[in-house]
Amino acid sequence: MYADSHVHMWELARGDYTWIPPGDPVIARDYVPAELLPALERNHVTAVILVQAAATVAETDYMLSLAGQYPWITGVVGGMSLLADDFDQEYDRLRQNRRFAGIRINGTDIPDAGSEAWNLLLSRLSRLEADGLTLDVLAHAVHLESIALLLPELPDLTAVINHLGIPGVKDGAWEPWNAGVSLLAGLPGAAFKISGMLTQAGGYRPELLYRYVHRLCGAVGPERVLFGSDWPVALLGGTYDEAVALFEAVLPPEWGERERGLARCGNALRIYGA
Repeated sequence: MYADSHVHMWELARGDYTWIPPGDPVIARDYVPAELLPALERNHVTAVILVQAAATVAETDYMLSLAGQYPWITGVVGGMSLLADDFDQEYDRLRQNRRFAGIRINGTDIPDAGSEAWNLLLSRLSRLEADGLTLDVLAHAVHLESIALLLPELPDLTAVINHLGIPGVKDGAWEPWNAGVSLLAGLPGAAFKISGMLTQAGGYRPELLYRYVHRLCGAVGPERVLFGSDWPVALLGGTYDEAVALFEAVLPPEWGERERGLARCGNALRIYGA
């Protein structure tokens, strides 16, 4: 059984998916729950966390509306600016929905430590911390140090770094990702999604991913890694079935069913309250 911690849904006519290239043959079209359901059933995926694909409160509302229609969408990680003037008002509204599980930001959204914006960010994140919600971070390797500076200020916050922390798989890059993993390994609030691998490797290429996943799993342990497909972005590199198979192929071979069960399902259900 799996809980997929990283799925997107979008309807382009909504108008806030500015990052999707017009005319892209794979992702420049609508992706809705009914299309994903057969793949979920084939792969025994019983719970899905929707993750923002636009940094707007409107898209968060859209995802929450989907969660209200489909019981297998058990949580929503929304998009909104943590530094916006209306943050408290919008956050108070969203948190009334039991499917609202957290907020995702980009690594570039983390201000310089000690700055006025940094202090405001800490204040806003303390609200998520108090409510038991998560912070997802779409971070590249160069951003991991900033996350490591942030988390000691928020000891009860869980920060979920997406897509392995984007080490630079195709280029075989190792630093600064490796150093960032070392910093975050000592912070129990840091977790990592084993996700986004088909696109990072350019297809089903476990041989490119072994060392990154094994380093990560060895550093943080089986309680702090989560399966995520990154559908439909993953379709740029393969199928949903291949995303699941690749996840299984790169897990440490010494892990037994307990460890694999945590990574497949248990950690996502615990972290997102699904």
